[in-house]
Amino acid sequence: MPVTNDGVAIGARPRGFAALLRGWAPFVGLLVAYEVMRDLASAFGVQPHNLAPFDRHLFDGYEPTLVLQAAAAQLADRDLLEDAGSLVYGAHFLLPIAVGAWLWAKDRDAFSRFGFTLVILCAMAFATYVVAPTSPPWLAQPTSVRHLIEDAIQRSGLPASLLWLYSNHDYNLYAAFPSLHAGFPVVAAAAAWQRNRVVGAVLYAWAVVVWVAVVYLGEHYVADVVGGIAYAVLAIAIVRTITARRSQRAPAQAPLAPNGDPSPARSEGTMRSRSSR
Repeated sequence: MPVTNDGVAIGARPRGFAALLRGWAPFVGLLVAYEVMRDLASAFGVQPHNLAPFDRHLFDGYEPTLVLQAAAAQLADRDLLEDAGSLVYGAHFLLPIAVGAWLWAKDRDAFSRFGFTLVILCAMAFATYVVAPTSPPWLAQPTSVRHLIEDAIQRSGLPASLLWLYSNHDYNLYAAFPSLHAGFPVVAAAAAWQRNRVVGAVLYAWAVVVWVAVVYLGEHYVADVVGGIAYAVLAIAIVRTITARRSQRAPAQAPLAPNGDPSPARSEGTMRSRSSR
């Protein structure tokens, strides 16, 4: 690898804390961006949309959220199902962090592509939240859709301070479409699949669990889930296209010997070329 006069390798990756800071900056940036764009739609005066009619159109007049909640209400252990669904929902931000940490340890290039894909996905989603905000089922239909996560949290036994924080935090209530709860697992599964097929298959199965859970909980319509999957697939395709083009444009560099001189193989080839002239 070429070096500068100071002995620092050109193009070398940062190590230690600098590498950690640089590598994980996109994840921190996503959290900050989410907070910044939270109230932009209301500031612009854009009214939120309700996608319930779209779900009814897809399912011949039925709404999957209402169907699932009605079916679960007949179960004896309904509270347990609600608590489990709420835990699945709460793992939203933990999944990309866990997959990111695994890729960080296994393959830094895959980690970088994973982070880049999340950034592209969130950028498209955040822009949609601003120009076309949408309401979740529990907010759009409060008389018919139960807010199951609220019920689960209230009976969770959490300290009063945490309950107060949950109740008073200013969340973006109109960021239902596309569902990042549906999109994040797709990106995570696709990234893991490239590294380990077993882990990838497990995460694809987890994605299906998340899709069902968010609809059952009344947090997203099926339309939101389909949108999240579509946005994730598009983000993956964009990053793969950019990565492929960068690989094609990267100039092939001759390998150098440890002293910085051309390798013996390259020198021998050069001498042969000269002697044949």
